Amino acid sequence: MIQDSFDLDARDAWNAGADAFADFVDSGADYYRGLVHGPALLAACGDVRGASVLDLGCGHGYFSRLLAGAEASVLGVDVSEALLERAIEREAADALGIEYRLMDAAQVGSGLEGRRFDLVTGCMSLQDMSEPAEVFTGVSRLLGAGGRMVFSVPHPGTDLTFREWKRDERGRKLALCLDRYFESGPAVCDWSMARLKYPWKTPFRRHTLAEWSTLIRDAGFVIRSLLEPRPDAALVREHPNLEDCFRMPFFLIFEIVLTTK
Repeated sequence: MIQDSFDLDARDAWNAGADAFADFVDSGADYYRGLVHGPALLAACGDVRGASVLDLGCGHGYFSRLLAGAEASVLGVDVSEALLERAIEREAADALGIEYRLMDAAQVGSGLEGRRFDLVTGCMSLQDMSEPAEVFTGVSRLLGAGGRMVFSVPHPGTDLTFREWKRDERGRKLALCLDRYFESGPAVCDWSMARLKYPWKTPFRRHTLAEWSTLIRDAGFVIRSLLEPRPDAALVREHPNLEDCFRMPFFLIFEIVLTTK
């Protein structure tokens, strides 16, 4: 559920929601992440064995651990102390060689100056960053020419100010009604689903597809591919809750390549 934007500090918001978010992901209640866009993002990264990877907005380490499990050397950065604490605890209990650092993603260009990465990733995190232009510019300083960034975001075509399912008398979803696509900019996500331990709110920014493209171009990248992850029919039969994202695209994965240096 999306509410109108108001002044909300991202660090405070994610610290407040850390327990609920970590439980949401680790328990499997975030089935879109575990079964749809998470695996699709890892596949889009390709063979990462031996690669040096920077994971932006790593949270409690969900995607960083997928990368490390695929034999990448991973540095995860996040703005939330509480989420990073959980990531570090998990690493201590089951070490995969991941390094974690408290850092605003907009500061990676200066904060990680001198380091070089083969790949930069972001699992549903770039939309939560208040200065995306600075994030992309900073990333460009850490990659060599031809370096890649692969990240997922809510699909700009369906994550809109007005988004409502039309349902039949039994509550079954008939059609997704959408409007106000061009109302981009700051907004607030109200995490209040029944699947959560408790509700909280976080700030994010809604971008049109053209706005994402402009941010990418202005930082010296080109879009190599766009992917719209979707469960197959067999997975939907096994997990009927995924039927809605079988019908409509909920997520978008960008693979972008640095062309200037």
